[in-house]
This record gives sequence, C-alpha cells and structure tokens, in this order.
Amino acid sequence: AGTSGKSSPACEPAGGTRRHGSLLGLGRLPPGAPSLVATMRAAPRFLPGFARDWPAVASTAGLPPHEAMRWLAGELAAGAGDLVLDAEVGCSYLDAELVPVSVPALAAYLSEPRAAVEAPGPYLAQADLFAERPGLRERLLPPSLTDRTPRPYRTVAWLGGATSSPLHHDPYAGLLVQQIGRKRCALLPPDSPSTQSLPRHSLLQGNSSPVDPFAPRRDTERYPDYPAAAVLEHVLSEGDALLIPRRWWHAVRTDDSTFASFSLTLWWDGASADAEAERFVRGVLESKERRDEGARTVGAERNG
Repeated sequence: AGTSGKSSPACEPAGGTRRHGSLLGLGRLPPGAPSLVATMRAAPRFLPGFARDWPAVASTAGLPPHEAMRWLAGELAAGAGDLVLDAEVGCSYLDAELVPVSVPALAAYLSEPRAAVEAPGPYLAQADLFAERPGLRERLLPPSLTDRTPRPYRTVAWLGGATSSPLHHDPYAGLLVQQIGRKRCALLPPDSPSTQSLPRHSLLQGNSSPVDPFAPRRDTERYPDYPAAAVLEHVLSEGDALLIPRRWWHAVRTDDSTFASFSLTLWWDGASADAEAERFVRGVLESKERRDEGARTVGAERNG
C-alpha cells in the first residue's frame, strides 16, 4: 500500500542495519543440479537480470522510475483502456481502504516527479491485469512466456509509489519480477523458531504479522516474546527476480532510492507448486542460455 500520514510504527522508516544476503540463490541453475524440493525444503532464489528482455525493462532501460512510468502509462492506455480496479490507500493491506482507480491514470500519476506526488498514494496490489485485459500480455510479457510450462495459475501486477506489503506468507510459490523501480524484500523460513513464535495480526489474517522484519530491534521491544530473527534481505532492481517458495514469510517495500514501482508476480498453486516454479525458472534460464550461445556463434561467424 502507499505510505500513510499515520504514526503507526509499520509506516515509519525502517531502523537498524540493513543486511543484503545472497538469499541462498544463484543467478543460474546449473544442469544436473539437485532439485530444491528434494532437499526437503525449497529455498528462495535471487535471479539477477532474469527479466532484462521483458518489455517494460528493455524499453525503459536507463530511465529513472518516474520517466519509465510514462512508457507504462502509454502501454496501459493502449491495452487496458478505461480499466478501473480497486487500489489500497493506507499503510498496508492490514489497514487500507479500497478506492477505485483508473489503471492507466495511476501510472500517469506516478510519472510525475517525486516532489509533486502527494502521499499517501494508491497501491494497485495483486491486480489481475491480464485476466481483465488479455491483450496486455503481448505488451508486458515476453513472447517466450506464452507457451512456457508449467504455466503459473495466476499472474498479478503491483503498481504504486511508496508501497509496502507487511510480513506474511502465501499458499503459493511466487516469482516476483521487478519491472520499474526497486524493491526491498525480507524473508524468514517457515520452520525457524522465530517464525514459529511470530505474533499474528488476527484470526482472520493468520498469515500476516505486525512484526517489521526491516526493524528487528524495535520489534523485539514491541513484542518481547518474539526472538529476533536472522532476516534474509535483498534489493530487486529492474529486471531482477526473486523466487519465493510456499509458506516462506516475506515483506516487500519500495526501496528508499526510488519512488514509483511496477512489479509482476507469477504464482503456482498446489502441493507441487515449488517444484513447478523451479522447473519454470530452469526452463527460462536454459532458453536464455541457448539464445545467448546462438548469438555468440553468429557473431563469431560474422567476425570470422
């Protein structure tokens, strides 16, 4: 959700030392590598440059986020027309109000310079853009994903300014793909002592916690029964992706160095979701490697 003028601790700037870990990840899965699922617990994977050839990333390379939003606003206007969806306004989805917004108009709003954008701004969260407007797939997704299997059961969009998703876990395996701007991600494994004792937001939001993983010292004071955890943290830049297994706790925020942000998440559902997401990622990376090798071969032949 967009930032809020409230004094809620979750809306305050994160304190403490930032720790940007490797997230146990590799930029490429080597052929023959053992399955992550076979190790009894899937682990997050940071994938730098995974989406460098996706339309939004390739078309706005080198532009500051608010200028990149102008490109996105044009694509959304052409492909989504007058599409109106509910957006969150508040500190996070735990206390946000839903307000209908024009999707192209929101992107145009975010193309204004940072000083001209009022806060709190609306946050279009897990929006089913491609279900609402299938024609957007050709504008925002690379052709190589059209027939890629195992297909995600759902692809959603996240569009906003100073956005924040609180600490929570999902029943899906997700591939978060950053398109415009930068996002900070904090993760905790599902079976650690710290996550076992996490305070829950409510009975209805049992998958969400008021703990702020970006400020662990402050929250050990607010929640004395919660032991401070070793948080895996990383920043996603344009074109980077993060594979988040089912049930892993995670929180996501727009990075302080940017304002506007646009991301996509591919979700796989069911008991085999982690394995299917891993196969999908492996297939994309192997396909990229073949294309790169082909380009190198053609280049060598021309130079020879």
